[in-house]
Amino acid sequence: MRQAAQDSMLFSRISLQGNAPSARGFKDMVLDYYSHTEYRPSRAQIEKDRFVFFGLLPCRQWMAIPAGILIQFCYGSVYAWSIFNAPINKLLTDNADQGGAEVTFYIALGVLGFTGALFGPWIECSHPQKSGIVGLVIFFSGHLTAALALQVRMISLLYFGYGFVAGVGLGIGYVSTIDAVSKWWPKARGTAAGCAVMGFGGGSLAFSAINEELLENVSLPVTFLVLGSINLIIMFFCIQFICPPPPGHNLDGIPMVDEADILQPKRPGAAASADSGAKGGSELASAGIDKNPRYLAILGSERPVLYISLAEALRSRDFWLLYMSFLANIVFCLVILSNLPKIINRLFGMGSRDPQEPPLPAYLAVSIEGGFNMAGRVLVGLLSDIVGRKTTFLMILLTQVGVLVCMPFVIQSENFWGFMTLVWTATVCYGGGFGMIPAFIADMFGINNTSSCHGVILTAWSLASICGGLAFTGVINHYIDNGSMPYETKMYTVNFVWMLILVIVGFVCCLFVRSSIRDRLFPAPPDQILRMRVFGRVFRVLYSVWHENAPLPIPSAPDYATAQHTDNSTSFLQYRIRKRQLRCELLTKEQEQVEWEEYLVLRAVQHRLMKEPDV
Repeated sequence: MRQAAQDSMLFSRISLQGNAPSARGFKDMVLDYYSHTEYRPSRAQIEKDRFVFFGLLPCRQWMAIPAGILIQFCYGSVYAWSIFNAPINKLLTDNADQGGAEVTFYIALGVLGFTGALFGPWIECSHPQKSGIVGLVIFFSGHLTAALALQVRMISLLYFGYGFVAGVGLGIGYVSTIDAVSKWWPKARGTAAGCAVMGFGGGSLAFSAINEELLENVSLPVTFLVLGSINLIIMFFCIQFICPPPPGHNLDGIPMVDEADILQPKRPGAAASADSGAKGGSELASAGIDKNPRYLAILGSERPVLYISLAEALRSRDFWLLYMSFLANIVFCLVILSNLPKIINRLFGMGSRDPQEPPLPAYLAVSIEGGFNMAGRVLVGLLSDIVGRKTTFLMILLTQVGVLVCMPFVIQSENFWGFMTLVWTATVCYGGGFGMIPAFIADMFGINNTSSCHGVILTAWSLASICGGLAFTGVINHYIDNGSMPYETKMYTVNFVWMLILVIVGFVCCLFVRSSIRDRLFPAPPDQILRMRVFGRVFRVLYSVWHENAPLPIPSAPDYATAQHTDNSTSFLQYRIRKRQLRCELLTKEQEQVEWEEYLVLRAVQHRLMKEPDV
């Protein structure tokens, strides 16, 4: 029994260190790379991290928040790219509406996601200053290459410079900064990550106006040189305040038992249980424990922890359901964000059916959208710390469904402020998804897998930016090529319909995400085919099978006579009917608690046996 418990990996760390073969192939190298997702600093590095800013200031927990915001603020300048579309197209093709400058934005965000997936394990194992400096240098190199591309007027070099090179810097810097900040605040990961990501969403808020000012005073190549230099100086200064928390600051794994189950205050007038013969029983009684489940009698005051490897996390169905939910959350605003000035001009501005100046300048609309993006990242992250990650995610997806349902009616009525209200509402949800996803991942798969899983899930950002952007543009171009005018709303309605379908699919996927460790490990009966949590209670569908005795009708004479010569003639008198029935169960809180505690008792016994030496 002890050996069987030792074979169980539920409470043990999964590590592949020391198992590398002498002749390693590419597959072995990849598996080894994605198996090491822990940062293990030396004693000297731990001592060095006690001070920041070139060793001049003592490290404080709060320093990571403003530094992370400013770093992400500079990376968020990519969100103001739509300001460059018309000037770049005009420079390269003499036509502000044609030229393909907007493709640069899609490439940058596409490369961002895949870079995060590729470098996620390295980021997790590296010091955040090291990965942060690598990211900002590459990001600056992208600006330099973009300036050169505009100087020589090569759109392909622009795609490579700002699209690919700057996208790689974005991916490394984005993941490393956010995860480094969120690790300082294990009790409020949603708020901490939301604050850091707030800077990225707020990038367009300031850089839209900065880009407009630069374009009015200097040439396009110089504009990119100035922007790159500003970002480099600010980010290099702020990265000096980013360092990892000390060892032991975060629980390395996922707790199997809630604190509420271990430390429950006595009810007034209730006496503490005195006959607990388990280890730690006196401490529990003195702490005021009123309720002492059986697994606590085995574990005492110890809290079992579940360790999940990166491979297990990426193979989990919950990860990919969350992936689909995140993809659905970001498509609409990601497409609108890169095309907002053009949409405003065609539907409400000089390119509309009745040419006129739009009620709000396009660059100002982009800046305000950046403000809502920034606010959504903080507010939704804070809300997720209060009401839970899954509930919050379902709320923002449902809000986006409402926005997409209303959008075709609003643009047909040519209601500019109604259109902008819907866009800004969806932008809050869009930013909120980015704000809470790092905390969602850390809660589900452990802090040691945050960077790697975050990098992989950001490939949804890549798919949304590339596939979503190309699909949106393709539908618009198809209608225009077939004689439709740019201000007609039918082409936009078609786009809103496929986006609505995607968001509904994402909402359904989110319903089936098992966000808590209890939901993922809750024991399943053999005949269970579906389980989900509905309004806080476990709902499951069972396909029950049972047998029932039933009399057999008397056979005809010839058949009966034949039956007398068979070895099993009694089967004609009685047989067992095998029945199947689909039934549903909605467990009460008490029933759920009983089943969960029985499961924990089994695991607690295994945990104890694994710790005892073999006799």
